[in-house]
Amino acid sequence: MIPGSNLLDMALDLIGAQPDVYWRQQTGRTLDEAGEWVPEYAPPLQVKGSLQPLSSARYQQLGLDLARRYFTFFTSAPVQGVGRDRSGDLLDIAGRRYQVEAISNTDGGGSDWSEIDGWREVVVVDIGPAP
Repeated sequence: MIPGSNLLDMALDLIGAQPDVYWRQQTGRTLDEAGEWVPEYAPPLQVKGSLQPLSSARYQQLGLDLARRYFTFFTSAPVQGVGRDRSGDLLDIAGRRYQVEAISNTDGGGSDWSEIDGWREVVVVDIGPAP
């Protein structure tokens, strides 16, 4: 394959993507009356991707809390994970809301092929029903 050909988009066209995925990019944060930082998000954009369960070996490797439900999400959207002074972006998929935790191997997540091939693998956590 040729770098920049976006192998993920080709695969999703063949096998199908997760239907109705909405990405809410974190745009900033404000202080509320109690002095707590509250993240703000852009209006939702529909994106293409595939949600897959995270293996138990990956839970162990990453030291994740077994009481929470983590998944891998493959996408071409430039989603961002939790970082210094920011919350992770949100994904609404099939009536559930997921927070993007990690993007690349450097922050404990998946793979970031966005510079080379236009897609990334991110680790997300289920945070409850989508409003």
